[in-house]
Amino acid sequence: MVEHKMPNNDQADAMAREEIAALRAENRELREKLAETEQELEELRFEAVLDVCHAAGLTAQIKALVAEGDACPNGKAHPLLERVEYIDGRTGQTMVKTRAYPLYREAFDSEARESGIQDPEHHRG
Repeated sequence: MVEHKMPNNDQADAMAREEIAALRAENRELREKLAETEQELEELRFEAVLDVCHAAGLTAQIKALVAEGDACPNGKAHPLLERVEYIDGRTGQTMVKTRAYPLYREAFDSEARESGIQDPEHHRG
């Protein structure tokens, strides 16, 4: 029969101090990892905001170009600005867009697939 000795008070205190020190070290490591993760998230949020700003700028440019093309007396010179009906990929509703819309769809779908999004037509109009 194996006899198990119970640690004396000094040994138990030492073991408890070691365990507490190990837990504190682990806690420090986790806090450092959390701080790094929060920094990474903040950088990603900032990049996302910049992407939204970029999209807003591009949208403003496109609207101005379409308006300028619409105002042109020679409408046939701007075939991509002609309005035609398309089907919204998410809703199935008919929508009127310029003939340049397939360029948007192609770029959207390509970027979505590259980013790992399957069936991008379910996520864009």
